[in-house]
Amino acid sequence: MDALKVIVSGGKDHYGAWAKDVKGIYGVGNTLDEVKDNVKDAIALYLEYNESAPDVLKGNPEIELIFDITGLVKYYSQFITLPAMENLTGVNQKQLWQYANGYKSPRKETADKIEKGLKHFAQKLECEEIAV
Repeated sequence: MDALKVIVSGGKDHYGAWAKDVKGIYGVGNTLDEVKDNVKDAIALYLEYNESAPDVLKGNPEIELIFDITGLVKYYSQFITLPAMENLTGVNQKQLWQYANGYKSPRKETADKIEKGLKHFAQKLECEEIAV
């Protein structure tokens, strides 16, 4: 069974989320676990009030979280400071803060730059070997 794809966006106080391919499934939360729980509640309500439902909602659907750029920056700013993220991406930390808190959305070129910088950093982490 395919997973329900849920887009996660960043905001000032929380994350917002919505199902990519099923209208009416939304969630919100301070953490990604809260978002998933909220989406599960939304699925239950959807199934309760709709006679027919897409196959992806039947049974115990797996939820796949997909970040938009605002959600990505908000999530990773918990682990990587904005000045460090600026060094990784080449995007000014004030802009990153605005994206993470939902005040602005980056242009496609800027979003690509952020994604590329963070993925490059992740690849570097995977390549490191630690002697114990």
